[in-house]
Amino acid sequence: MNPVIKALNFRHACKLFDPKKKISKEQVDMIITAAHLSPTSFGLEAWKFLAISSDEVKKALRPACWNQPQITDASHVIVILSRPEVVDPSHEYIKLNFERRGLPEEVTKAYIDRYKHHMETQVFPRMSAYAWCSKQCYIALANIMTTAASEEIDTCPIEGFEKEWVEKVLNIDTNQYEVAVIVALGYRAKEQPPRRRHPLENIVEYR
Repeated sequence: MNPVIKALNFRHACKLFDPKKKISKEQVDMIITAAHLSPTSFGLEAWKFLAISSDEVKKALRPACWNQPQITDASHVIVILSRPEVVDPSHEYIKLNFERRGLPEEVTKAYIDRYKHHMETQVFPRMSAYAWCSKQCYIALANIMTTAASEEIDTCPIEGFEKEWVEKVLNIDTNQYEVAVIVALGYRAKEQPPRRRHPLENIVEYR
């Protein structure tokens, strides 16, 4: 079986972690590397990853996450932060981001102009900068979960949280960062439940 498909078959939203089993630092580093290597629109990388293993921090975080036991029972919790402020076309970050490609000045300017046009005509009329950045964060989330599954490490993506409360607990500077999504990582305490998926022919159309 293809190793990615094998990992995806292993992966499920684990609701019950064994709190006694811990992920090694090497494995956590590898999972974070997968997040770091994830693609983003225009290569902006407008995100930050908080890898939390402290029992004290997880205990403080749990009430802000609907009191879900995954937060405290998991070995690690990764909080993915978006950086909506820096994606404004006029922000210095945009200029620096395109300049790091080492292209001629006129080519860099053309990229920035194209980016500005795209954001002003396609993105901002439809969503906030936070929503657009969060879309990028979910790409990293998927890679975190798949990479973890390849090591037979379980995960649970978590959207059930009070955003402002989480940011307060973690002392996030919300002028720079906002919580996009959370994922718990560890080892399952019981067997994976049956997988439920709609039939492939109902959701795929080949043209």
